[in-house]
Amino acid sequence: MYKKTISLLLVIIFAMGLFACGRRNEKVSQEDGDNTVQDQKVITVSVPASNRQLEIAASKFQKEHPEYRIDIQTYPSSDYETYVKNLNTQIMSGKGADIISVAGLPFENYVDRNILTDIGDLMAKDSSFDMSKYYTNIFDALKTNGSLYVLPTSFTFNVLMANQEILDKEAIEIDDSKWTWNDFKLASEKVTQKDGAGAGNRAALPGVSSMDMLNLFTGGSYSNYIDADNKKASFTSEGFIDLLNTVKAFGDETLVNSNVQTDMVAVLEAAGRGSIVFYPCNIDDYFMYWFMKSALNDHLSLYNIPSAGNSGSRTFTTNSLYAINKNSKYTEITWEFLKVLLSDEIQSQALQEEGAQGKPEASGGIALGGFPINRTAQQQKAQLAIDTSKDMKMNIRLKLDGPGEISLSPAAMTQVDIDYIDKFISELNTYANADPNIDKIIRDEAKAFFNGDKSAEVTAELIQRRVNTYLGE
Repeated sequence: MYKKTISLLLVIIFAMGLFACGRRNEKVSQEDGDNTVQDQKVITVSVPASNRQLEIAASKFQKEHPEYRIDIQTYPSSDYETYVKNLNTQIMSGKGADIISVAGLPFENYVDRNILTDIGDLMAKDSSFDMSKYYTNIFDALKTNGSLYVLPTSFTFNVLMANQEILDKEAIEIDDSKWTWNDFKLASEKVTQKDGAGAGNRAALPGVSSMDMLNLFTGGSYSNYIDADNKKASFTSEGFIDLLNTVKAFGDETLVNSNVQTDMVAVLEAAGRGSIVFYPCNIDDYFMYWFMKSALNDHLSLYNIPSAGNSGSRTFTTNSLYAINKNSKYTEITWEFLKVLLSDEIQSQALQEEGAQGKPEASGGIALGGFPINRTAQQQKAQLAIDTSKDMKMNIRLKLDGPGEISLSPAAMTQVDIDYIDKFISELNTYANADPNIDKIIRDEAKAFFNGDKSAEVTAELIQRRVNTYLGE
């Protein structure tokens, strides 16, 4: 909700050509040279909104396979519900596009109804496909009942950003391999400083309501409390009850700074001057880490989100997730197209104009687009971040789509930073998928708890009962 697209006003970067994309003006063509190819077979791709990566891949594929044409079917980016409704209607009736965007959708339901093709099986049978070129831990985390039915082309991961300088001054040590929500609350109490009026001049978090804080800490997903394979919820677990109590305590005990807004520019500015210490966020690019490091004057640390302790859950999300319709007449050739999307060339694109496939609110400006699933492309983007930081002589100006901007003195990015981020990536093991129906159940039941009308235990029981009913439908 609060993670908005960052537009970069880095004119000097464009002048240096560091973000230049050699084929950015290329259009998806249905022609081969000067002659229109006759009798083309059409491969349909259904997405809420197209993006540059998809369009370039379609153009590349059509040149290599002139007997096929890629038809990208889109819906208005502001009408995501219509996309989901039409998609469900089509595929449940045995129709629909050959390739389907399932980012943000409960794709396990499609697997249960035998609607999606086993992409993992296609990978295994394809001798030309080298699995070692990709982040297989991401693939593994997306499996349903041991099989891979969906294919990500990029990903982001969820962490807690922290001002390490303040933590060190307060002698706070964090072991994020096992820290609990109560541990986080105790650390937040130590870093919060209040004046006589009770409003914090330094607080653990920016100003955010209890309900929105719950959304922030779960990344819009409750996958840690749902066993998708067995269709069973565990919201009555100690971890979720502790989370509810922790979130409520933050509001009750003024551990948030109501003077700091929750957009990323405001957060970075406040964190840089020490007004807040923590903020849960998605890291979607090496450059995002660079901005954070620059804002916090090289005192940035990233921690895994707290849990019930020893959960071992390391969550990630993706806005670019594809599946093959089992009713497609062109299963083998659709797999060939998906391989183009995974190729070094496509994955290495700098994608200034990439739109978010599954998140219609992310648009405009320079979309960072997430970490590539392709390791070679990842290494190239890491080197680009290092080189850019070395060559940057001017301040970085960050601006949101709305009002507000900050100017940052650029910090140097080194291989140590890259290794630090890559360690987080290597430990990712849980897909934090969002289900709007479950989100609504949580919001409905949590209201009474945050108002003080129900206990955390009763609220968790009500949530679990309703979610289990929903999962069983």
